[in-house]
This record gives sequence, C-alpha cells and structure tokens, in this order.
Amino acid sequence: MKRSDGLRSSVLHLAGATLPLALLAADLNAQSRLQFAEVSDQAGLAGAVRAVAPASRYISMHGGGVVGDFNNDGYHDIFMLAGGGVPDYLFINNTDGTFSEQASDWGVDYANYSFGASAADFNNDGYLDIFVTSYGSAAFTPAAGKMLLYKNNGPDANGNFSFTDVAIECGVNRLYGTTRDGIGSGWGDYDLDGDLDLFVCGYNESRPCNRLFRNNGPENNYSFTDVTVEAELEQVEVPGFIPRFVDINGDLRPDLILVADTGRSRVYINDGDGTFTDITSSVHGIETASAMGVDVGDINNDGRLDMYISSITYTTTNGPGNVLLIQQPDGSFENTARDNGTYSGYWGWGVLMQDFDHDRDLDLAETNGFGGDYNGRPAVLFENLGDGDTFNEVAQDAGFLHTGQGRGMSRIDYDNDGDLDIVIYENVGRMRLFENQTIMDNSTGADRNWVRIKLDTSARDTLAPQGIGAMIRLYTGDYSRLLSMNCGANHSCSSPVEVHAGLDDSTTIDIVQVQWPDGSYTTLSDVPADQIMTINAPATPVDYAADGVTDFNDVFAFLSLYTNADLGADQNGDLALNFFDVAAFIRDYRTALMP
Repeated sequence: MKRSDGLRSSVLHLAGATLPLALLAADLNAQSRLQFAEVSDQAGLAGAVRAVAPASRYISMHGGGVVGDFNNDGYHDIFMLAGGGVPDYLFINNTDGTFSEQASDWGVDYANYSFGASAADFNNDGYLDIFVTSYGSAAFTPAAGKMLLYKNNGPDANGNFSFTDVAIECGVNRLYGTTRDGIGSGWGDYDLDGDLDLFVCGYNESRPCNRLFRNNGPENNYSFTDVTVEAELEQVEVPGFIPRFVDINGDLRPDLILVADTGRSRVYINDGDGTFTDITSSVHGIETASAMGVDVGDINNDGRLDMYISSITYTTTNGPGNVLLIQQPDGSFENTARDNGTYSGYWGWGVLMQDFDHDRDLDLAETNGFGGDYNGRPAVLFENLGDGDTFNEVAQDAGFLHTGQGRGMSRIDYDNDGDLDIVIYENVGRMRLFENQTIMDNSTGADRNWVRIKLDTSARDTLAPQGIGAMIRLYTGDYSRLLSMNCGANHSCSSPVEVHAGLDDSTTIDIVQVQWPDGSYTTLSDVPADQIMTINAPATPVDYAADGVTDFNDVFAFLSLYTNADLGADQNGDLALNFFDVAAFIRDYRTALMP
C-alpha cells in the first residue's frame, strides 16, 4: 500500500539527502496519522527517576530496563534500572492503565551500578527472568563479578511473586577475567537444544569482553558455560553495545548481530555446528555506524529481514548517520538510509522498527541525546509511507515529544488496546511512557485492525521458551508479513517476547503460519483480527490430537483435517495440501515413535 504520489516521493528523497531534519518535518508532517501523548504521570510513573552514580562505568551511556509480563497476568510490566545510589524499580501493571512500584516486594530493590537489562525464561519454568549488567553495589567501588541474574520464583502459596539472584551459581556473574565490564545482553537458542543461551556485550576495546554463555540445561541446573572461543566469536577491539539473536538467512538457526561503537559492528551467521562465521563484509554500510541501537523486521515487505541501526549524525558533517540495512536476494545488505532520509537522528541510541499506525508497514522511532550540540535534541519518528523506501519524519506533529537524554527504548502495549506504546529510559532523568493515540483512519475515525501473537512451547521441551527463534508469517489477500520471534534486545534494554502486526482494514487473517525452530509448522486459518492470541506448539510435530501422546488418534485427527481441506494439516509448510503432506506426516510420525 502506498500513500504518496511520485512528486511527493521525489521531494522526500531530495530533502532526506540534503535538507535539515527540522525543515523536512515542517514540510511534510501535516499528513501524518500518527499521534502520541506522554502519560507517564497519569500511569503512576512519576517517581521513576534515574541518576547515574558518578563512580559508575560508562556513565554517559546508561539508561535501560525491561518490558515484560513478570506475573503472567497478560499485561506488560516495567523493570527500570536506577543506575546507582537508589534502588532499581519494578512497576507492576494494575491492568487499569496505571502501575504500582513493587521492587521491594519482589526483592529487586537493589542500589547498584547497573547498565542494562534483558529478560527471558532461562530455566524453562514459565516465568520471565531478568539479567542485569552491573558493576556491584552503589555503596562500594565498581567491581568485576557483579552481574545479576534474577530468577523469577513464581507465585508462593499466597500468590506473591519474588526474584532471587542466581548469577554466581549459574556462572554468569562476570564476563572476562577481572574486567569491570558489561553493557547490553540478549538471549537466543543458538544450539537449538530447547533452552536459552546468553550473549553479553562488553565495551573495553583492549579485552575480548563480548561473551557467549551456553545454557547447560536442566540436567546441570541451568548453569552456563562460556563458549565464546569454541563458537569462534572471540575478538578484541569490538566495543559491544547490544547482541541480537535472529535468523536472518532463513535456515532456522539464530544468527548474531553484534552492535558496536566506532564502526566495529559485526554480523555472524550460525554454522549449525556450534560455530559462527563473520559475514560483516557483505553488510554494506554497517561499518559507517557508531552503532548503539538495533531493531529487525521486513521493512520493505519482500520476505527478507532487514535491520535499522542507530548512530551519530554529526552537526559538522551531516553524517555518517543511522543505517537502514535492506537484505538483498543473495543475503548481502545495502544501506538505504541516505536515499530515504532515515539516516538523520542526531546522536541516536535506542530504536524501534514497528507498525505504529497499523497500515501494514513498519515505521522507525529513535531516542537521542548527548552533550554539547546534541543536548536537548529530540527523538525522531519516521513514518513509512508504504514502500519501505519512502519516509516522513513526523515526531513533532505526532506529539512524540522527547528532548531528554534518551538511551533505551522499549515497545509496550500497557493498556492492551492493541497499538504499540513506547517507553524511553533516560540517562539522567525520568522514564517516559508515550501512549499511542493514533486515529487509524481519518476518513471514518475508526481504528485499523491488528494482532499480537505470543507462542507457548511448554508442551515441547526441544523448543526454546516463548517460541524464541520461530518465524511467523501472516497472509491476508495479497498481503503477507514476516515476523521474527526474538528477545527484543535494544540499547541497554529489551522489549516483550511477542510479535505485533497491523492489518489495516482486514478483520480476518486468512493464514497464520508458525515455523518452529525445529522446522515443523503450525498453521491456522481464518483468524479474527484485533486479539492478543497465544499459539501453542504441540508436544510433537504430529500431535494433532493435542493429548501429548503419539498414537492412532493423531493419525485420525490429521486425516480429518486433510480430508476437510484444512490447512492445519499442512505438514510441510508449503500452504498447499497434497501427497507431500501425507509423506511428511508419515516421516514425522515414525520419528515421534522412536525412543
């Protein structure tokens, strides 16, 4: 869908390459549908203030937290790092549009030299845990070996939740030797064994501080082993900010995007044997970025994942700027940011690539801030005009007004109304919540449609929790969308493990197809829009009876779907029912019966 004529498109390309961002926005903002409003105070977040302790490490880079559902009530909560001097915050969603601060009740009210955080269910118990890069208690000098891994204990007999720090016993309390380091972190099942592994970035350029920790699984109490060397990922002079595990080449193995400062970012392809191969030379333009934030999605809707990485647009040179890396058919990437004007974001940090107005294309948001000429520079919001190559900077017109020292940025749907709101974590200052108040269709005043999808893999222990690593495809008419389920790591923060898609005026999704990391499929037809849905992985790829047992009941259930032309029987994932699905079912059935 395209909402711009040729003249407007040509003007945008010219302006994006040559004119100041503010002038571009003034010229084109009027037609934006996007609308945000800050609701931090109304939501009960007025007390969320971050003041980085002067003795901390990398003090100008801090500012993060995690958005996730920590008590499994279906609503997003917020864990915010205070940075030292005061305890960290945990805001539990009251389900009425407000939050209550409960860090003390949950046992995470720790005043520490914290930098960033990420969340995942590392021990497969169904509850979201939190990893914090920290240099120890704010009452002492920053030290090595002080990372935190908060294990979610779930509800006790009275229904009360709590966390326990298990970083030391799990072996993830330090990065490398005695270095006082640790910046961003992210989770993924790189070895496809069904439990989540951890990558932690370090900024020290003289030491190999970026580390991969393999999860040793339930037989070893979910401890971790540093396998950086074995995975061929050890390197020096790479000041890492963020890792993002995501399958970028479509082979179902999680690859690694390592976002790093001063043009040192790396992209690694997962070889499937426990090692990775550096393909950075084919990611053209990434070497220009003093990279700090990243998000991933199919921004031009060609069935391949792209990435947006924040950087610095120097006032003296008007560059080098952010990079919008579009994946090519041969697996290489080309930077199109200069062509479409998305390169200009001042001093960028956290970014989001999401469909904020439900028009079925991905928009871009970015936090900004630093000292000198960059103090007070605004956050930016690039509206995708429909082709993934034409954008309009609309932050001011859309009410997305933030001029503080923004660092991390998480997506959130705090009121469960289906559109994506935004959390900004500041370096020194308050956490900000921006509610998405977009009127989705100006002609009728009606909202456009949407879907939020979560995955439940609890029935199959060979799949990672929350379906991390799965690929989801939506089909409606001639529209399709590729969505990656990953941990949402961003600058010093992370977003919920789920996917979101705008559906424009479609009230029904023709097909929702989940490709699980083991290569099996779950396919649903005629799915109603405007819902938060959970798709369950069956116990085996042939558990059609959904009883956890492989027997003739599964055969009968498969044949019933097949004879009724239900795509739920699409065993090989080609969106057609034929002999190949029968053959695939027989193969998978035999495999499931093996001891």
